[in-house]
Amino acid sequence: MSEEVMKKLQDHEKQLDAIALAVVDHTERLDRIEENMVTKKDHQEVMNALDKLIKLSEKKDQELTFMGNRVRRVEDDVKQIKPLVGLATT
Repeated sequence: MSEEVMKKLQDHEKQLDAIALAVVDHTERLDRIEENMVTKKDHQEVMNALDKLIKLSEKKDQELTFMGNRVRRVEDDVKQIKPLVGLATT
């Protein structure tokens, strides 16, 4: 084979090596991405858990509001009862 053909073959071999290295690098990167990415199912599970937490929080807020109102009513009742049973009001 002529020197020119040999040189072209070597150039092509270098280019193929570079392409192969790039493919391997991209494959490794895609594997890492795939291992760490969140799927739609994973995302939905997180959203469902957050929905449950929000509902619990809202329920606690409602209960606290109700209990606060109930305590105020009981305090008002106690203020009215104290003079009737001979206790000083504060």
